Amino acid sequence: MIKTENLTKTFSSGTKAVDNLNINVEDGEIFGFLGPNGAGKSTTIKILTTLSRPTSGKAWVGGYNVQTEPVKVRCAIGYVAQETGVDYFLSGRENLVLQGRMYRMDGKTINRRVDELLELFSIKDCADQLVSTYSGGMRRKLDIATALIHNPRLIFLDEPTLGLDPHSRSQLWNYIRMLNGDLKVTIFLTTHYLDEADKLSHRIGILHKGSIKIIDTPDKLKDSIRGDSVNLELKGSAKDKAISILKGNSKVKEILLENEHVRVYVNNGSEAVQWMIKLLNENGIDVSSLSISRPSLDDVYLKYSGASFKEGDSEEGGEPWWAKWQKGGWGKNWKGGGDWKQEEGQEGGAGETGGADSGNGEWGKWSPEEMKEWLSQNKTVENETDDKGGSAVSANKEADSGNGEWGKWSPEEMKAWWSQNQKKEEEPSTENNGECKMEKDDKVTAENDENIKDKETKDEENSEEPWKKWQGTPEAAEWWAKSGKKEG
Repeated sequence: MIKTENLTKTFSSGTKAVDNLNINVEDGEIFGFLGPNGAGKSTTIKILTTLSRPTSGKAWVGGYNVQTEPVKVRCAIGYVAQETGVDYFLSGRENLVLQGRMYRMDGKTINRRVDELLELFSIKDCADQLVSTYSGGMRRKLDIATALIHNPRLIFLDEPTLGLDPHSRSQLWNYIRMLNGDLKVTIFLTTHYLDEADKLSHRIGILHKGSIKIIDTPDKLKDSIRGDSVNLELKGSAKDKAISILKGNSKVKEILLENEHVRVYVNNGSEAVQWMIKLLNENGIDVSSLSISRPSLDDVYLKYSGASFKEGDSEEGGEPWWAKWQKGGWGKNWKGGGDWKQEEGQEGGAGETGGADSGNGEWGKWSPEEMKEWLSQNKTVENETDDKGGSAVSANKEADSGNGEWGKWSPEEMKAWWSQNQKKEEEPSTENNGECKMEKDDKVTAENDENIKDKETKDEENSEEPWKKWQGTPEAAEWWAKSGKKEG
């Protein structure tokens, strides 16, 4: 389903984000792409989803080359980025319909798929509410639903549970399992949560500094770390001394060093603790702390990369742009829906942005007197306009609303409007089972690339300013002769 050969991406700064990447994702599996922030996960996904071009190497997705057949790749995949891709000022249903139209699906198929997906992800009850009112978990489910609108065989999930609470994460895991188990969708999952990769993935690729260190099932990866892990915290030069002492013991299978910690792998951790502490104390080494654990993916990452995996250390996420927009005051009375609901702990809100929209420099905080004066002035302007040619003003208002007031349609007007648009969408068209109609677009894309190159060449040839071309013509000579006589 996915294959790469020596895939490499080097940025203009010289940073090599992806370094000779070789992976082979099988049809029907959940492939976990595990690595900390900065390992190259998102860059790899952008290449595989045709959003970025590799510096060198090749990649095939769904049997199509990502560089020469990008549109076919896009038709075969769904992509859920780290940052949500849904529109907060549309409803859930409107977002799904919009996505279907982008894939050039016919109206009848879009409506059927929208109903299926709303039911599948249990968001049918809030389908016609603005997405800005959804919880984080609901928005993420809608995000995944939009990626499935055209029935793709493969879906890319880039940090799908980033920033979600434990309950929402657990719910989303169940949906991911359902997509793979029931709908047979191949899933390429990037994550920096160790438990997520362990519980969801059939196979895991360990990524470090842009290169794959090892690929195997979670169990086999953990089994490669033999025995229990005894984690010792030691200070200063005691680490080196402790390692040299413990290495000489036949009961110790492996030792890995991580900052102030020494991880000692033995067959039976509980039994090893007693003789280990006694041996170290006899040699004058004090242990600050000690813990025992079964081998985890963190141990695997440490073994193959030489660095510990810092789970949850993310710079991604943060406050979305719409929340900042809302707090700045510009979200007030959107679509005539009243004030935004302000979450606990948020400061500011509507009213922090002042300027031209407000009489006192604080938008949305006019006094009754200022509001009255403003309304009076605007009514005067409207009346003058209506006297001169008010039919245009009236027509503009009526175009936006059934009763001349934008955002305040009656239920009957809204029903009539939806009825008209439903008829347009349900006009006879060929059923395409959710598949996008972009077969010719790869050829068009290639032709466009050539056209752009030709245009750039012509632009360079024609870049000389017009007056310079005119300067060498007979007309110019005659003009200069006349001008010279006048000046003389």
